[in-house]
Parts: sequence; C-alpha cells; structure tokens
Amino acid sequence: MNGYLRWFRWLTWVGVIANLATFIIPSIFVPDVLEATLGPGATAISYVWLALAGVVLAMATTFYIPAAADPLRYKLFAWLSVLGRALACLFWILQNPRWHLPGPIHNFFIMDGVFAILFLVLLWLGYRKGGPAEPAVVDPPAASPVDLRRFQWVLWISIALSLVFALWALAVPSSLAAWLGASTVVYTYLWLGNAGLLLIQIALFTIPASREPLRYHTYAWLAVISRVVSCLFWLLAVHRWSLSGWPARIGFVQGLFAVALFLFLQRGLPEPYRLSWANLSRVVRGWGAAVAAALRKPAVAVATVIVVILLGGVGWILYTYLLRAEPDEVFKDPAEQFKYGAIGLSMANRIPTYLFEVMPDICPEMLPGKNGWASFGILYEPGHTVPVGFSQRHIGYPAVEPNCALCHTGSVRTSETGAQQLILGGSAHELDLESFQWFLYKCSSDPRFTADNVMAQIAKHHQLGWLESQVYRQIIIPFAKSGLAQQQVGYSWQTSRPPQGRGRTDTFNPTKITVFHMADDHTIGTVDLPVIWNQRAREGLYLHWDGNNNEIKERNFAAAMAIGATPDSVIIPNFNRVTDFVRGLPPPKYPNPIDPAKAQRGWAIYESQCAACHEFGTGKVGEVTEVGTIGTDRYRLDSFTQGLVDNLHSIREAPFLFDAYRKTQGYANLPIDGAWARAPYLHNGSVPTLWDLLQPVEKRPKKFYKGYNVYDFDNLGFVHDGPQAQAVGFLLDTSVTGNSNAGHLYGTQLSDDQKRDLMELLKTF
Repeated sequence: MNGYLRWFRWLTWVGVIANLATFIIPSIFVPDVLEATLGPGATAISYVWLALAGVVLAMATTFYIPAAADPLRYKLFAWLSVLGRALACLFWILQNPRWHLPGPIHNFFIMDGVFAILFLVLLWLGYRKGGPAEPAVVDPPAASPVDLRRFQWVLWISIALSLVFALWALAVPSSLAAWLGASTVVYTYLWLGNAGLLLIQIALFTIPASREPLRYHTYAWLAVISRVVSCLFWLLAVHRWSLSGWPARIGFVQGLFAVALFLFLQRGLPEPYRLSWANLSRVVRGWGAAVAAALRKPAVAVATVIVVILLGGVGWILYTYLLRAEPDEVFKDPAEQFKYGAIGLSMANRIPTYLFEVMPDICPEMLPGKNGWASFGILYEPGHTVPVGFSQRHIGYPAVEPNCALCHTGSVRTSETGAQQLILGGSAHELDLESFQWFLYKCSSDPRFTADNVMAQIAKHHQLGWLESQVYRQIIIPFAKSGLAQQQVGYSWQTSRPPQGRGRTDTFNPTKITVFHMADDHTIGTVDLPVIWNQRAREGLYLHWDGNNNEIKERNFAAAMAIGATPDSVIIPNFNRVTDFVRGLPPPKYPNPIDPAKAQRGWAIYESQCAACHEFGTGKVGEVTEVGTIGTDRYRLDSFTQGLVDNLHSIREAPFLFDAYRKTQGYANLPIDGAWARAPYLHNGSVPTLWDLLQPVEKRPKKFYKGYNVYDFDNLGFVHDGPQAQAVGFLLDTSVTGNSNAGHLYGTQLSDDQKRDLMELLKTF
C-alpha cells in the first residue's frame, strides 16, 4: 500500500474521531454542550431529532472504517466515502439560506468539504500509483445461497424503507414529524433533515452488500448492526421523549429486520464469515497480532504511547474540568431554595463563577453605577457568596446561573435610611435585566477581556493550580467569550426596540426569535416583571398579562425555558420544589398600620368598582377583557402571536409540553392580592403608584424614574422622583412606543376621599 492510501487511512480515522468528538457523543449524551457550542437556539427543543442525527451519524461512521482498514479490497466503499462527505457538505450549504445557520453550524460544510476533497485527491493518486486497485479475493462458496438471496431481498426492502424515511425527512419534514408524534418546531427540521441525509449515506454503503453479501460480508454485518441500533434508538426514544404510536412501531419493525437479516446472513455465509465466538476471537487475535507487529517498531510504539497518553490526558482534563457534575446544593428552607437553588439551565446560560466575580472589575465604566452587579438592581443578602436569584453550581467548573428568584424577588425600604427587606415572589422592580445582559456581551468583546487580564483579576481572589489555570486560559475564557458573542448576535433584535429599563423585560420575543427562529416581526413585548406569590389560588385562572395560559406548571416551564432551561437540563425535583413554594407563598403584608374605618368604607367602593374583575371567585377574575374596552397599551398583546402559539403547541420534548397556550384579544383581569407591593402598575409598569392609577390619564405622570426601592406610603408605590430616585432609576417616558399609560380608567371618577378609602382597603390585601 502506497503513501497516499496510508494517508487516506489516517485521515479517515481523524474523521471518525472528529465525528465522535464534535457531534456523536455530544448529541446523544450532552446535547446542552452543543447548544453552548453552536449558539443560542441551535439544539433546544429538538433533542429527539438531534439524538437521531447523532445515532445515525454513528452508524454511518462505522461504514467508513473497513475501507480505511483495507482501501485496496474495499475500493468501491473508499470512493463512497468521498461521495458521503460531499453529500454532507452539500446538505449544510443548502441549509444555510433556509435556516440562516449560526457560524458554528454553517462551518460544518467546511469540515465535510475538506474531507471530501482530501479523500478524492488521496484516493485518485493512491489508486493511480498503487497498481491493481482491487485485488482478486477468493471467497469460499456460500453455505446457503438461498438464505443469502433471502438476506438480499430483506435488505433491499429495508433500504427502500430507509430511503423513504430519508427523503420524507428532507422533503416534507413537518409531515414526518407530525406522523411520528414528536416535536414539529420548524427549526428542529434541520436535525431531522440531517438524519435523513445520513440515512442516504448508509443506504449507499449498504447497496453493494445487498448485491454481493458474500464478497462484502463485513458491510453486510454492518447493515445488520445498523438495524439493531435503529431498533434500540426508537424503543429508547419512546421512553425518553414520551413518544407513542409510530416510533414504537418503527422500533419493532427495525427489530424484525435485524432478526431476519441476522438469521439469513448467519445461515447463508460460510463458517469463516459467520458471527461466532471462534471467529470473533480470530479477528481479535488478528488485530492483536497486527498491533503487536506494529508496536515492535520503536517509532510506532513511542508514537502510540504518546497518543494514548495525550488522548487519555485530554479526556481526563475535559471530564474533570468541564463535565464532571458535583451534586447541586438542596436547601432545607424552601425560601432559600427559591432564592439560591438551581432549577437547571443549559451550559450556554451558566457563567463561570470566577468570571462572574471579576467582570465588573475588568469593565467598571460599563456599569450603571459603582456597586458591581448591584448596579443593575441585582439583590444581595449578607452571608451569601452569590446574589439573590443566582445558583452556585459545579459542573466541571464552578458556575452561577439565574433562577426564578432573579426576576421574581423585589425589595423595599420604608425610608432612605431603612434596611432592605426582600419581597419573595414579587416583581424585581429594580432589576435592569437587559442592561445586565448587554454588559456581559460588551465586556466580553472588549479588548481588555483577554486571558492574561482575566487571569490576573481571578488571581486576586483565588489561587488556581497550573492545570486549572491552563484550562481557564485555553478553554473556559475563550469558550465564554465565543458563547457570549453568539448570544449577542442572537439577541441583536433588542437594539431595534426601546430600552426595557428596570423591572421590565420582553417576555416572548426571545422565545420567538432565539428559540423558534421565527422572523423578527418588530413587535414590542415589554412588560413589568409579574408577581408570582399565592399561585395555588390561581390554579385554573388564565395567567400572563394577556391571559394566554391557564396551566401553572406549563407557564412555569415556559418561563424557565425563556431563561435557558432545556428539556435535558431542567432539574425536575428542584423545579417542583420551587413550584410548590410559590403555590403556598402568601402575599406580603403591608408594613405600616391600617386605618380600619377608612378600610371599611373602602370595602363598599371596592365591591362596586373593582371586585367583579379582581376578587378571587368572581366570574370575571382570570378572564380576559378586550383591549379596546380596557384601553391599555396593546403592544404586548400584539407581540404574542398565533404563530408563537402554534410553535409552543408543536413542542413534544417532555417535560416541555405547552398545549394550553392560546391567542387572546385583550388583557387578563388579575387578582390583586398584595396590591400595595405590585407597583408600578399596568402590564408595562407605566403608572408608578396606585394613587396615579386612580387619576385620569392626563394627570398621570408622563415621565418618572423606575427602579428605586424606597416606598411612598402616601401614594402606594415606590418613590419615583427626586435626586435619589434619579440617581438609580430608569427614566420611563410614557410617550415611547410600548410605554403608554392610557387605559384602565376604573375608579378615576371617584372623589379624592373615596380613592383614599379604597387605597386603605387595598393595603389589607
């Protein structure tokens, strides 16, 4: 065998290792790593198709190996390896205009294209120089020609069905996905189509074995093995992704094919080619002898030892410092679990702890204040190393990730000198989530964000060993930098909207654009972060500002998905603990004395003016009032589209099943327990106090500072003007698109005394 063919052999093995490392192992075992590597929304809610693509790629990869081992005998299959890589390259090129693939995915075509060209050149030169390209092989006669013919017919039927599945996946994936009862989210068809392309590759490798199973008995056995693997995948998929119906039947049919092909091939082949312990031992001994002969050469032996040590060392480092998971802390106190317990986000949404600690020191002028992360309204408690709403985890390396409390914990001070008091389950009215997000993007892309500078800052707080330092320098810091850069591209749509500001977020555009890859419709979905206490009393009511869902657990999973949880990453026991906590979490009590006489007078006003829509148990509470009737800003309503509903309904990745979502034409009549702590008011937080909400629109503040936590007990809201509020707050301008403070005129016709009586009553809620 000449040098060109030897290079082909080595390059094939490089390709096998590349397939294993870059896609097969991650797609099957750690899909969230692919999400972090390939960019936001690349793999989420498509794990069944992603795993299918990984399994089929594993099967296809095995078909490359015999030709690499003996490119002279398996000349035909060596050429097919060129065709297989070329088809893969073409697939990725054609997908880019359709899906606008992020860079890392789009670059798949480069890897496949380079392999295809190198294979082509090496084989052409190798066969041209190597004399007889395919030596004559004298095989013993078949033991049972009849059984081999039966094997051929069954294999042809199997190939035909595989091609039907493959072409179906490539041409009309929506139909195939619906038929299988799995996720029909459009973007996931990328991975379903990839599985189809790989099935075509397997079919190409299998066809010669179906024509000459005796001559190509190695590939005939690989065809049997591929059916066994397919059977196992579909049967396991039924359990893992709660599939039913056709997936189970496909697994059963593939199992029947595997049994029939095995029996016919086993009986049809002569004894030396059958599957038996004796033949397996002979093959193993042959491989062992070949390896031993090669290792007798000093250079080969040394190189082998070096390669084994390097691969073993790299594998140990990757596992130890990037993948090995230590148990997450579970707090005995449910409130502590809510504030600091992990619900389970994907790798892409975790920040290495050491980076989290030093980034404010690397880019201090990018902060909105001089208090580090607290400048963004992130809350801290004494005695804790991470802020409220963040969980400390250790998966390979220490990292922090957000949890539910980040957006649903507020704070209040009764005076300028008063101590901070947390409001669990309340609106994080001080949190500037968007600015926090963009600080991460801008700081990580700043010229100062280099390995040297970052490590110098980390060294001020932690003494890392040499190996751990190198992992940070060579892997974690570049990976974080790349991941944040990809997220910045994924969230670039935010730059075309008005700033969200403190205490607000765009709820559904991230899901539409980043998760589902829907076209940007330029809608503005900015809303106030809602309160989530007393959830048990809300069971069965329509939730979210527009009343689009009446299933609490479903709503909570959707919220978790919006901040980076995936079906694979979410920690169900922890998630259930948080859900149970907010189900029984009472609304906060008003901290000052209440005038009982005024509250009593306010009750009659409340019953006549408010109770029909806001009192638990009344007919309208939890239902939707049409936007033209209520008159409030409609931008959030319009941002939640029927297309998003359809996409949410199309998810079939347990436990993420979202069947209760609906499109409405207005805003929900919400219970107002804890009314005093809900400020500011309306769905977009455009009215600062309850007193202002009871005024005609023309008397409501046109501009005010949002995000200050000193309470205004006269007007029931947070102080929103003056130098202190201005120093930390976000200037909300109600003339900006999506910020209108119009509508909800109920109670505005009351006298000032009646309004004060009503407000006194609402303090008791």
